[in-house]
Amino acid sequence: MTVKILISVLFSALLVFGPFGCDEDEKTASIEGSWQGKKAEGKVLVFGVPSGFEEEDNNLKPLLEFEEGGVVTLTQGGVRSHGTWVQDGEKLTMSLTFNTNFVDLSGTYDIQTLTDSKLVLYLEKEGIYEDPDTGIAIEGMLKATVSFDKQD
Repeated sequence: MTVKILISVLFSALLVFGPFGCDEDEKTASIEGSWQGKKAEGKVLVFGVPSGFEEEDNNLKPLLEFEEGGVVTLTQGGVRSHGTWVQDGEKLTMSLTFNTNFVDLSGTYDIQTLTDSKLVLYLEKEGIYEDPDTGIAIEGMLKATVSFDKQD
């Protein structure tokens, strides 16, 4: 009898509070469309230990355009790069022929946030990276977070 009452109370609570549980903007949205770069943060770990190389860019300007059918275009400083994209749940795989001074942007990203107005991607990638300040090559794991705002 107590189990039935408990289930009834929980079900009633879901009916009453369920619609108010999340903001409209927090619902998962489609990745298709144009996304303006906003911020990037990254660091390189060597054998799991921070190497001292960390970068933050609060003025990120690339525009990513995800088209239906799996085509992605990145525009940076008037230069366009084309590739493909596939989304599988919380994973986004892109093949772009575009490199920054620091890293090749192809790879599989974790989608940390995807709403109607915001996209946040996280990448872990093994490789050799050159510290732009010292010119020293560092082999390790890059951990990077990149944020975008939806363009209308």
